[in-house]
Amino acid sequence: MSHTFTIWSMPRGPMCVSLMLTITEAELHKVYKHCTLEYPNEACGILAGRAGIVEQVFEMTNTESNPNSYAMDPQEQFRVMKDMRQAGMELVGVYHSHPRSEAYPSSMDVNLAYYPEAVYVIVTLMDRRNPVPRSYRVVNGSITEVPMNIIVAAR
Repeated sequence: MSHTFTIWSMPRGPMCVSLMLTITEAELHKVYKHCTLEYPNEACGILAGRAGIVEQVFEMTNTESNPNSYAMDPQEQFRVMKDMRQAGMELVGVYHSHPRSEAYPSSMDVNLAYYPEAVYVIVTLMDRRNPVPRSYRVVNGSITEVPMNIIVAAR
């Protein structure tokens, strides 16, 4: 048996998108672990799955090695996208960390949001023992918060 809970917060963007990101607690903890290991630099990765449901987390190399920005290794990204297609999955989202700031897209994040169909998950590490994720759609410079449905396995 599993339980679910949803992180809801008020959208900050000009319109509300009826989209939700669903991820298991185990996959979210993989994201947290990657973000924490890359601290004090930003971590980044790809969330693969179907219909807004994350099935697999792909940790990516941040070629920037920087606490204020990230860039995925292009060859690694190409390989992951190919593997996703072969597995019948699609790009559900992109994640990265904000080591010292809130989980809200920076102007650089907005400018680099190349996938309008994807959900962008930002994990703040302002309190490294308690990472906090928030998710957004970024379309033509417009930021809209997207609720996260986190599936918690019964213990």
